[in-house]
Amino acid sequence: MDEQEALVELLEELLGDHGLHYPNRGQIAFNCPVCDEERNKHNLEINYITNVYKCWACGDSEGTHGSLGKLFDKFGNRKQKKLFNILKPETVQDIKTKKKPKVQLPENFTLFKDSHPVYPVRRQAYNYLKSRGITDEIIEKFGIGFCDKGSHTGRIIIPSYDNNGKLNYYVGRSWDVHSRAKYRNPEAEKEKIIFWESLINWDKDIYLVEGAFDGMFLDNPVVMLGKHMSELLFETIYKKAKGNIIICLDGDAWVNAVKLYHELNGGELWGKVKIVKLPKDKDVCDLRGDINEYYYEIRD
Repeated sequence: MDEQEALVELLEELLGDHGLHYPNRGQIAFNCPVCDEERNKHNLEINYITNVYKCWACGDSEGTHGSLGKLFDKFGNRKQKKLFNILKPETVQDIKTKKKPKVQLPENFTLFKDSHPVYPVRRQAYNYLKSRGITDEIIEKFGIGFCDKGSHTGRIIIPSYDNNGKLNYYVGRSWDVHSRAKYRNPEAEKEKIIFWESLINWDKDIYLVEGAFDGMFLDNPVVMLGKHMSELLFETIYKKAKGNIIICLDGDAWVNAVKLYHELNGGELWGKVKIVKLPKDKDVCDLRGDINEYYYEIRD
């Protein structure tokens, strides 16, 4: 469990069951301990990333707004206050003043096409990709490379570029099956970029997937880099998507997929959102993109 998950559990202990929750934005709603006399009003909104809260019903009249520390000081017991001080997030000012490092490809990044086929490390990386059904055409299309030295030694590198051809992210995947850390990605704000943006054709059908390896097997993929969609990606899809939006999350993420379906299927996108229900132990990568038999109809 990471610190944010632990903080959410602590908030539940303090305030009870929550309402709407958007983990990618750190936004969560609870009943206000001051004014919510009825159940499930959830007037109190908290952002546990930026360390603030406000009740939209009594925030101005009762002063129920401010930093989370103030919330715990007022309503928490000694144990909860102590635990919050360990888990507390940075303030808004901390986040504004902290600069994220510029995204750069790892040192010693080498494209497969620029390395000799018999080079041992290159052969290991290439054999790993082949074992996952990734062809030479896929490797070339997505500019996949590898690292044989440095901090990303032994990792496949899958770069992402924005519409201006500027690197905005990359996925670093170990090809060692015994590696404790399968992924090593850059310190970047994922919610502020669109993965493989330079390759997306918004006039065609798009396929929403969790990870890069899934996206490689589908035509025109949009990678969310997780089970939740960022606000930027949601707004971009709403404004730019002209074709269908097909949701293809892993089999173990069916609840997330259904939630995403209902979030997207409205307004200009009404009737254009489709969903694929994969077996619980499968993902798009396992099926090599052969998902036609798994389309599922949701009756609204």
